Amino acid sequence: MPVHDYIPVTPDDIPYQQEIDLDSGSYLFGFQWNEIDQSLTVDIYQLDGTPIWLGEVVTLNQPLWRGINAPGLPTETIIPMDESGNEDEIDLGNLGDTVQLCIDDIPDGED
Repeated sequence: MPVHDYIPVTPDDIPYQQEIDLDSGSYLFGFQWNEIDQSLTVDIYQLDGTPIWLGEVVTLNQPLWRGINAPGLPTETIIPMDESGNEDEIDLGNLGDTVQLCIDDIPDGED
């Protein structure tokens, strides 16, 4: 059972876009799968379709947009993770199942 809140991703629908409501605002997320290097990328837009950041490679256990200071990005930390700790990569078989785009909203020291 997930501990973190997470952004749902439906691998069977990729490529697609969906509206995501976060505490910092509402955004349009676009998901793509690169067959050549077997990687997931995410684009983030304002709701009117104006791009905020495009082509972010999603890496297991690494926050999205780490080290990027672009105006309009969500203030929440979003980390692709498998809360059970069993996965070591993201693929279309585990994405949305064991690997989720978790919102790191649990204060330090709490489980």
